[in-house]
Amino acid sequence: MASIPFKDVKGLQVSATRWQTLPSAGFRTYGGGYTESSGRTEDVSDTLALLGGDVKYDTVAEKVEAKSESPIVTQMKMKTKAVAFTFNDTFFNGDQGVNPDAFEGLKKRVSNMPARQTIDLASSTDSLKILASAANEKLFLDALHQAIKVVDGATHIFCNENTWIKFGSVLRDLGLSYNVVELYDRRWETFAGVPLVDVGLKSDKSTEIITSTEDPGDGGNDATSIYVARMDTDDGLCGIQLAGTSINVYDPLNGNEMEAGPQRLRRIDWAVGLTAPSQYSICRIKGFKMAAS
Repeated sequence: MASIPFKDVKGLQVSATRWQTLPSAGFRTYGGGYTESSGRTEDVSDTLALLGGDVKYDTVAEKVEAKSESPIVTQMKMKTKAVAFTFNDTFFNGDQGVNPDAFEGLKKRVSNMPARQTIDLASSTDSLKILASAANEKLFLDALHQAIKVVDGATHIFCNENTWIKFGSVLRDLGLSYNVVELYDRRWETFAGVPLVDVGLKSDKSTEIITSTEDPGDGGNDATSIYVARMDTDDGLCGIQLAGTSINVYDPLNGNEMEAGPQRLRRIDWAVGLTAPSQYSICRIKGFKMAAS
């Protein structure tokens, strides 16, 4: 979430014009003219989703003199963390076909982009076992180079924890670590100058956001993915939020107790979404397993 650039929008929907087909160009004879040709464009739009939650607490909590932290503060910190986890999960896995109240994530967006934006390493629908051979490891690095190329100006490589850890194994196996110090002390946090980011866990603190149980095409559940993205507020992937709001934390009852009982309410509310005007700002590498078998 901290890596994503945001821009403010004035409504609950943002529209953009995307290039579709370039116009033709050519040479003309001296004294001659050009044949008129205009490029084709298409309108694309993204909508904001409302993300947040309520915290209800007993008024007695306001009188508790905790040694470390007020129970109200603790609950609000936990709610804020839950919002961040939910945003991170939706950033990759959001699908309005499953949850129409959420925004579309990278997995759904890249599926609607040109075919070259998805690199499938599965062989005969079986996941490619990256650590099984040097040849497979080279295929993996080639795919990363290809993804960075098709994104054109990639700023981030997103993966899960196992991929992040085993990436160092690939480099060592291929002799791309230079000395013993690098083998044990160097943290491989970039590839071709692009940051390699472990996107972490869902709010249950155990399930990976980018899982290692994807179907490579054979009905199994042993594959995973990497997403390469160009994030900027021009025509790349970026966050959008309602202008003048950001993450809104407030008391909807203005300090009054709830009618049902001696409780008060705190609310977090955020009008947020994603947009990616360019069809070439995201690439997904899928169909592989960071293991030998």
